[in-house]
Amino acid sequence: MNENNQNKNQNETNTQVEIPRVTARITWMNSETDPAVDPRRATASITIADCFRVRGLAVFNGKNGLFVSMPVRPMESKGTKTYVDIAHPVTREMWQAIQDSVLDAYTQSMALAQQYKNERHAKSNEEVPEAPVQDTPISGDETMEGLPFSVEEGVPDEDAVPILGQMM
Repeated sequence: MNENNQNKNQNETNTQVEIPRVTARITWMNSETDPAVDPRRATASITIADCFRVRGLAVFNGKNGLFVSMPVRPMESKGTKTYVDIAHPVTREMWQAIQDSVLDAYTQSMALAQQYKNERHAKSNEEVPEAPVQDTPISGDETMEGLPFSVEEGVPDEDAVPILGQMM
């Protein structure tokens, strides 16, 4: 019996877990162009295996390029303020799937925003002004008005074409 348990444990450690599909949606994009002012480039939500949603992920511009931060909450310990993950993946493979999906959605959103800006510029033959700076994500902000996707929290609009990044 002990030998059977040992074989079972060995098989469990050799078995790889299948990574579920991760779908990301950009919910806000930063119009501030100076990363020194605000290194956060966007916020996102993800849906895992079409059954679990996590909101509040952030895309940051760091020293080594873009990276994804999981949702955090502030915590104070001995007078020092730190941030603690609310939720996070426990495997490297799942972390990579989330990172890839969110960054793919961010890249698609940036491309669409630039395309939209270029089309507006071409139609008006005027200089396109810089988008106003905002401190917090606001649904329906004029910098996002007219873009072909929904930025509202909650249940997505069925007519909207969401910007999605998928990783299977």
